[in-house]
Amino acid sequence: MNYTPVLETDRLIIRPITIDDLQAYYEMDSQPEVHTFLRAAPLQSLDETKDVINALLEQYEKFGVARVAVIEKETNQFIGWTGFKFIEEKEAIDNKFDYLDFGYRFRKEAWGKGYATEAAKACMDYYKNNMTHFKLNAITHVDNSASRHVLEKIGFEVTHSFPLVNWGIECYWYELK
Repeated sequence: MNYTPVLETDRLIIRPITIDDLQAYYEMDSQPEVHTFLRAAPLQSLDETKDVINALLEQYEKFGVARVAVIEKETNQFIGWTGFKFIEEKEAIDNKFDYLDFGYRFRKEAWGKGYATEAAKACMDYYKNNMTHFKLNAITHVDNSASRHVLEKIGFEVTHSFPLVNWGIECYWYELK
């Protein structure tokens, strides 16, 4: 089954990521500020970005769900991604797997404009209407107050903190209220 529809809000179009997003995805994910609370260094090349996008395309095929592009309607620009990622056993987080991880990442120029919350609300509405047979969780770095605010605004609550060992960071585990 396919769980990657095109969603629309007042200011955003949320749609599957394609290889046509290569340059814009690279521009977003190569910004050092975007990685302040993440494990990995910013993307270094278009080839590296192509590998990331190809992995997303594989997730669409295998699970019917993966992160999706967030497009600003006014400019028709890719400003980030949001949505769900199925976590299988080999990717277990805090020893948990077989659930959807909810997340988002935006280019720094899009921060502080409410886009993350707007996109997250649209995704959560879709989840509640079509995907509740999947367990849904989220994680964020304990110091990422902006991300924590978005998650809590859309109905998540912290259940505990844990070390994300392979990333070398301390995170909060979120579940839906």
